[in-house]
Amino acid sequence: MRECINKENQKQYWDSISDMYAGITRISLDDFHYGPQIPGESTLKLLPKFTSGMTSLELGSGAAQNSIFLNKKFGMNCIAMDISEERIKNAHELCREQGAEVELCVAGFENFLEALKQAGHEGEQFDFVHSSHAIEFVQDPATIVKQMTSVLKPGGTLMLSTVHPLFNGEWLTNVVEDEEGNELEESGQFITNYFEPPDDVRDENGLHVVSRAHSISNWFDWLTAAGLTITALKEPAAIIDAPYSSADWADHDGQLDAIPSTLILVAKKSF
Repeated sequence: MRECINKENQKQYWDSISDMYAGITRISLDDFHYGPQIPGESTLKLLPKFTSGMTSLELGSGAAQNSIFLNKKFGMNCIAMDISEERIKNAHELCREQGAEVELCVAGFENFLEALKQAGHEGEQFDFVHSSHAIEFVQDPATIVKQMTSVLKPGGTLMLSTVHPLFNGEWLTNVVEDEEGNELEESGQFITNYFEPPDDVRDENGLHVVSRAHSISNWFDWLTAAGLTITALKEPAAIIDAPYSSADWADHDGQLDAIPSTLILVAKKSF
């Protein structure tokens, strides 16, 4: 049985590494990003047309780069939430630097509805609800998808990007012989169970943190059960000049050319 994901550990973990993460990671404000080392919206073109005055809610926002982009590029009214107070401090600094108007709030996936209520947005629905590479840190994504859908306007769009189930496997190198007896190295991903991929476990700063991938069929079931129609599903390969990158992500030794690191799902609420 998989261990229970501890949200308090998640909060403390991101608080503890916030400034370090901001220092080593480059996230562009000129494009909407979906995850590390993959193309952004300017290339993938997955999202609907946005116009000034539309509303957006971002969960697991980090320093809110995507919300800042939407506010400055399209004039959207954006709310961004993250479980880490330190990451929201980073977001405040970035908003000041960029002259962006984004409402920022310390809240996790599990309590974002209460946070909306406390911020005076009870019952409000949004044109766009999104989360980029954060929902893998929650225990019950099916419930979170339903809650995110509940604050989506009819005709609105939900975007989730998360860890691809293949990415949490183990990269192995094997020595084989060709037909002439020459030894050759072959590398590839090893995963014991696609339907329950191994967790990405991080034991840092005295904290035990879990990032969990799920099968594509699970995500399909959770989104459709929430009443959404999936309009796009992408598994992008890595690129060199990605809008979200770091030295470690860029130095992937070709692994991200062979398997996807990120699963992107875009869905529409039709009622």
